[in-house]
Amino acid sequence: MKFLKWIGVLLVVLAVVLLVRTQQFKPVLDEQASAVDLGRWDEQYLAQGLAKSLTFPTVSSGDPREFDLQPFFAFQEYLKQRFPKTFAQIPYEVINEATLLFRWQGQDTSRNPIILLSHQDVVPVIPGTEEEWTYPPYAGTVADGYIWGRGAIDDKAGVVGILEAVERHLAEGFVPPRTIYLAFGHDEEVGGNLGAVAIADLFKQRGETLDFLLDEGGVIAKDMVPGVEKRIALIGPGEKGYVSLKLSARGTGGHSSMPPMQTAAGRVGRAVHRLEQHPFPVDLDYTVEFMRFLGEDQPFFQRLLFANAWLFSPLLTTVLENNPATNAGIRTTTAVTMLQGSVRDNVLPIKASAVVNFRILPGDTVESVMAYVKEVVDDPAIKIAPYDGFGSNPSPVADTSSAGFQVLSDVVRQVSPETIVAPRLVMAATDARHFSEVAKNSYRFMGVEVSPRELAGIHGTDERVSVSSYTEAVKMYYALIARADEL
Repeated sequence: MKFLKWIGVLLVVLAVVLLVRTQQFKPVLDEQASAVDLGRWDEQYLAQGLAKSLTFPTVSSGDPREFDLQPFFAFQEYLKQRFPKTFAQIPYEVINEATLLFRWQGQDTSRNPIILLSHQDVVPVIPGTEEEWTYPPYAGTVADGYIWGRGAIDDKAGVVGILEAVERHLAEGFVPPRTIYLAFGHDEEVGGNLGAVAIADLFKQRGETLDFLLDEGGVIAKDMVPGVEKRIALIGPGEKGYVSLKLSARGTGGHSSMPPMQTAAGRVGRAVHRLEQHPFPVDLDYTVEFMRFLGEDQPFFQRLLFANAWLFSPLLTTVLENNPATNAGIRTTTAVTMLQGSVRDNVLPIKASAVVNFRILPGDTVESVMAYVKEVVDDPAIKIAPYDGFGSNPSPVADTSSAGFQVLSDVVRQVSPETIVAPRLVMAATDARHFSEVAKNSYRFMGVEVSPRELAGIHGTDERVSVSSYTEAVKMYYALIARADEL
């Protein structure tokens, strides 16, 4: 009986601990911000401004021979017409022919500058899919409450939205309390070497440090998190790294009627299978932090589980890793993307290869990924090397208790009081990663609303952004600039 009594006491204590931790599982933010008057904004005027920018096919290319800069030049001429005060009153320089860097002089020159980033370039429309678009991808159509076209979200809403906010501030006679850089690269979609990398190198040469950086990456998510009805502003305090590895093997070749026990293709297939069967270890920390910011706006049972991840981590891992979207937030992911073997079905391959793409969670590196792959593959006959020699480590993760995150969160809630704010690692690559040596805290967020429908259009078909959410994004840029002294 005493044993059962003690078991009962322990269960009661455990229940109390779980409930207390659940009650305390909430973000450390100021009280809910109230809406503020940011003046009147003409939604149709803003929509037409963004729509016109989408008529310029500013497609970047990794091949300099195929990189057509003429659409960029035409786009920039349009920007000069649309934002005459910005181009006349704020000094700017052109880097590597098409990247723009503005320096808006602030009143207090003793303080480090801040920077707002976006990119001018877009990905191409997949050949043969043009007819699948509701409206032509480069027509810049405003219809059905949306602005349609390639680049509507990624990322001309950022470029034009920032400039709309700056132009209005200039018209109102605003002088920033500190220096603000505006940077618009032209090759983000192909790595950013000519744009963001060149700008970051310029800051290094000049010995300048940035206190705050804001780029694209996070959005206002709608109907994206099960159990949460409110919209969620996903502010990215960091982003995953990227590397693709090529696994290759050699064989003797010959006729397929007399095959060896294992061909080169079979050896590569075994290596690929081992990688898929042995995923990288799980790290729940970033997902737990994200869920903490959802607080009481998530179902109680879900909150209970994440508040007590120390106890429920096996269950959470099982649930999260079965969904590709949530699995990407808890580990370095493995994606087999390319396979190559023989040239004919009856010819043994002399060479066989696979390319595997890894999106690297902070805590891992390109080097640790390569080491893990070699250990898992465990086959000296498999050569492992970076594909195309490219790779980047995860970015540093910015502090969510910093003034920059707090102000940005407050700005979101001022413009949209019912929106939840939560930090969420960005799964894709942005230009922000190139500034890790010169920026103290970098965040990735653009205040446009993205539901599963809009998400499918980014890099896909029917890219679009709602007129009302684009207006919100412009207001957020405007409010953030007004509070630059707090960042």
